Amino acid sequence: MEDIQIYDLGPEPHINHSHTDPTFGYDYYSFDHYYHEHVYSIFDFEIVIYGYIWPVLVIITCLCNCLVIVGFLRKHMRTSANIILVFIAISDSLTGLVTLPATFYVYSREQMLLSEDWCNATMITRLYISRAFHTISVWETVLLGFQRFLHVRHPAAANRWCTIKKTIGIVAVMYVLSFLLHMYHAFDIKTSHGFCHWELKEPCGWGCAYIWASFILGHAIPCVALVAFTTLMLRSVSKRPGSTSVDINVRRRREQNRNMTIAVLLIVVIFLIPELPYGLFYLLTMILIQSVQKILPLRTNRIIHATYELALVLSFHLNFWVYCVMIRSFRSGIKTLFKMARCKEGTLSELESERTSSQNMSYELAGISARESQDVEM
Repeated sequence: MEDIQIYDLGPEPHINHSHTDPTFGYDYYSFDHYYHEHVYSIFDFEIVIYGYIWPVLVIITCLCNCLVIVGFLRKHMRTSANIILVFIAISDSLTGLVTLPATFYVYSREQMLLSEDWCNATMITRLYISRAFHTISVWETVLLGFQRFLHVRHPAAANRWCTIKKTIGIVAVMYVLSFLLHMYHAFDIKTSHGFCHWELKEPCGWGCAYIWASFILGHAIPCVALVAFTTLMLRSVSKRPGSTSVDINVRRRREQNRNMTIAVLLIVVIFLIPELPYGLFYLLTMILIQSVQKILPLRTNRIIHATYELALVLSFHLNFWVYCVMIRSFRSGIKTLFKMARCKEGTLSELESERTSSQNMSYELAGISARESQDVEM
């Protein structure tokens, strides 16, 4: 989501001009005269991606996440793991939603001359607010993986530490620290010399310090931690022997615990698919900045960012389908919601029967029966 520029605009973006500077290809006479407007560089492929594809994907993902929130906040579904999934759905949705006003104004309308206010709004929502929400989502995924790791390898410690209150407190701290981490973008200058962009000047100073901090705390550490948790959980799942108990409830709970572990593994893998390559690109960018004071051409940089952001919002959407496939109680709850929406005759009695059945069934996420759920928090 970063758009770093170091005096290298690359190939000319999609913009009409008459009197141009031979170096940059922009009408400096025009901007000297109309100083209140600033060029926001847009390429043709960005108009298609951000103007049309991005809003549709964000809105569909948000609608699915609304179902996730409603499904996991039902009274009998409130466990620490479910609460984390709710928080992930919220932060994922806000990551895309906060960018939509500027996206509609800039890309859908192909608005490449921005006032200072619109430039600041566009850059701050994309570089500060959206990034802060995504960083929160990243660490919530780490928390989910860590809690599941405890349940798999250290069940006693998990029952003691993985409670709803402690989970909410940890997420609250994540919100504060994430917005503090990206606070740099709330105050740095986005408009200069008739352009709307974030420009790293020489010497790099606080700009490079922020990029390194963002890379280490927002990409490197979370990715390494999730890869470690995933590897350890995979070993535990593959080595765990099948249940030999004759108690049907015990076997069912073990199977549900196994399904939940697989669901978390899928969520983590889906998360890592866009994050690992983008983290490598981020590292390459920093090495180029520090070593030769250059970055990749602007068009190449923008293509990589656009690909990453599309993969990101798709990964947000795929989480919903993981829940539907792997978590039976969630799937049952979604079916109940749709039946309620249809409001057909006989639905109320049918729904009441399903609700009672759902309350009596073992929880997929917790891996425990309804009777045990009050004593053991997963």
